[in-house]
Amino acid sequence: MREVRAVLSVLAAGALILSGPWSPSLAPAHADGDADAGTAVASGPEGCPAGAVCGRLRVPLDRGDRSAGTTSVAFRLVYRRDRSRPAEGTLLPNPGGPGLPVIGHRDYARKYHDLLATHDLLLVDPRGVGASGPVTCRTAGWADLHASRARAIAAAAACGRELGAGRRFYTTEAVADDIDDVRAHLGIGRLDLLGQSYGSYLMNVYARRHPRHVRSVVLSGAYPREFDMLGRPAARAARRALRLLCHRSGGACDGEEVLDDLAVLAARLDARPLRYGDGAVLDETALAGTVYKLASGHVELLGRLPAALHAAVHRDMGPLVHLVAQVRPISGYAAGRTGFSMPMFVTVACNDYPALWDRDAPLRVRARQYAARLARLAPRDYRPFRPRAWIGGITDLGDLCIAWPARRAPERHRLGRPPDVPVLVVSGELDTGTPTEEALLAARSYRHAKVVEVPSAGHVAEQDPRAAACVISLQTRFILQGRVSGTECLRHIPPVPVPAPERALT
Repeated sequence: MREVRAVLSVLAAGALILSGPWSPSLAPAHADGDADAGTAVASGPEGCPAGAVCGRLRVPLDRGDRSAGTTSVAFRLVYRRDRSRPAEGTLLPNPGGPGLPVIGHRDYARKYHDLLATHDLLLVDPRGVGASGPVTCRTAGWADLHASRARAIAAAAACGRELGAGRRFYTTEAVADDIDDVRAHLGIGRLDLLGQSYGSYLMNVYARRHPRHVRSVVLSGAYPREFDMLGRPAARAARRALRLLCHRSGGACDGEEVLDDLAVLAARLDARPLRYGDGAVLDETALAGTVYKLASGHVELLGRLPAALHAAVHRDMGPLVHLVAQVRPISGYAAGRTGFSMPMFVTVACNDYPALWDRDAPLRVRARQYAARLARLAPRDYRPFRPRAWIGGITDLGDLCIAWPARRAPERHRLGRPPDVPVLVVSGELDTGTPTEEALLAARSYRHAKVVEVPSAGHVAEQDPRAAACVISLQTRFILQGRVSGTECLRHIPPVPVPAPERALT
């Protein structure tokens, strides 16, 4: 319980509010360099709703080398409902990924209906994604990333080789600069940024590269630019989530017993993995990945875990296998991700995220350096799993990019000081993907940031049906008023239901 008290003591104040060669697969629509960047290309009426302006803007692939050519970035500007007076602001959202399109991906106009009475909505597909010159990999796909750790590493490397030298053009900084080119082209002075998950990473980069064009910032499911690639905050968050789940279960489970059951099963599955379904494997890594994914992206299923673990410890694996099959960790599932760009996921991760080895070193040296990092880890930081199993169960951490073909990362420009504007950081209390510990780090660089932890919610709390109405209302008020208000609704978010043991095993 020490970890729970440590975090909650920080959160107590203010009722949860705290202060070269070119690969055809990568060639963009306009790579010949025969037109100036900044040229707008209007789209046809198809797919552009009434009350909106749609188009594409040609931008440089490399702003430091105009000879590299250009690509096009798609945008949609949806006007506010009240056109009788000027817009009070322009909301720019990004749902994350990396690799998710924005245009048509989520119904921001419906979810932020109240805000968009007075605010315009600007949707921009990041370069390489959706309608913005999408890149492809014929040699690898999402199924490879979810088959096994070794196959995921090989898939990332194969995709990087296929994309060729042009992969260096696809970075978070480049996307941020593309967005600012669209903003300038449309004549918008300042933006209200809404970054969700990886979108929080993108919006933080945008805010520090273009601070004069930011009016407010909302980050949900946030993490800092330099985060722990070895997953220690996520492991701490998982233990805390299970304890909090059981604390609010009305006696249906005990957090320490759940962690003990996990330890027993982790050891058992490490010694004898279970094969099930169509070639899937449940081993210690898959079990760790299941816990991670339940507490972040599938929190509505988290309440079933205690009883499923109890049954499995007593040799009834059925309930746990059924739960794992719904979560689909790294275990051999050939699962696709609709609308999600695998090439951009690995390219941005391998270009931008911290490396645990010398990028200039040969692969065999990188492997030794990474192994040395793992050997120095404290096993207690990852209990009830072994470090290698926990890290291996999280796709974009650890050694995913160890065989990435680029020796040097694209140049990371020095980011400026963040804007002195209202900043709200929202964190789901049960989130393991971007836990509150990392949200606090993301907020630290802003002078007046407020952090709101949403009880019993997982990753990107406004996507959780139990918390959505409350969180969206908080975010809307914050953008309109520049301050946090209306937090009373947080107290009425119901806990994740945990079935009583006698019903959970049926």
